[in-house]
Amino acid sequence: MEELKLLDQLLEKSGHYHPLYGDGLATHLPMVLTALDLLNASSIKLQHTFDESIKGLEEIGSLEGVTSVNGIDSNLGNSESFRSYLTYFKSELAQCGTQAVLKKSLPILISGVAASAFHGLIRLAYAIEANCQSEMAIALAYWSAEYQSFELNEETTNESLESILTKLSPLGENHKFSPGLIVDRMSEIGILLKSKGSITQPNIIDISTLREFTIKSFYLSDDFTLLHTVTGCHALSIVLPYLEDKQTALRELWKAIVVAYLSTGLRYQDKEITTVENNINFSPIIEKALKSEDSHAIKLVYTCLCEYKNWNDALYFTVSKRAILNSHS
Repeated sequence: MEELKLLDQLLEKSGHYHPLYGDGLATHLPMVLTALDLLNASSIKLQHTFDESIKGLEEIGSLEGVTSVNGIDSNLGNSESFRSYLTYFKSELAQCGTQAVLKKSLPILISGVAASAFHGLIRLAYAIEANCQSEMAIALAYWSAEYQSFELNEETTNESLESILTKLSPLGENHKFSPGLIVDRMSEIGILLKSKGSITQPNIIDISTLREFTIKSFYLSDDFTLLHTVTGCHALSIVLPYLEDKQTALRELWKAIVVAYLSTGLRYQDKEITTVENNINFSPIIEKALKSEDSHAIKLVYTCLCEYKNWNDALYFTVSKRAILNSHS
């Protein structure tokens, strides 16, 4: 119990800091603390990670006198409204509880699932995993303030996810992007896809097909943006039970994955994967992750471990092994 109590204390402290820092970069502190705890990190590692990670972060400050938003959909996508959303969600969670707030909020937020390069969704999933209500309030406020939706053609095709992206990838390849973050590149692609009326949706979609697509794409192109589609897909599987309309949620995530992929400018090629893992043992990988200072590698190892347990897909082992070997320890 001592380890869990420390996690709760550190999550409470990390909740004093804004989800974004610098020029719109996302802090991974609460997520990496939760991942480390679930990977059985020592209290020394948790404390060290907290102490190192708060450097450069910006404090949220007192919410006293901050006016709450009128409702979830009143100011979506306005970064300046984060503290007003945080006031709203803290009050809602205290009055109504986790289940009610998630079931009310998620149907509204899901169309903006790309928020902060999937970090709104991912942070909420980790907050649910940690069962930390103060973290849920921050994650929901963060998702609301950074909400990013794409109004794309909803028409469907009988083509596979791979065929759809193969057909669309020249758009990203040939586009001249303006300087900016992942969210800026995704915004440009979203506008481009909308203007062309491109069809992105398959007739049938499910979580299994989506997660298989994301892990395979990331394996084939070890790209930073695509890493977030893998962790984002895992995150959606955690929040999905709180959504009645699961089909819409899956389609919104797929829409965001398409935009994210095209924002890399990479050509999509559906190649056969021939690697076979004969000896799957996550223990050495977890051991390395617990010594790592690379927050993305730690979170990816945790995601891959969970998804391997869920789906028995050896590609998660291969990807986690590659991530931890390449990480900055």
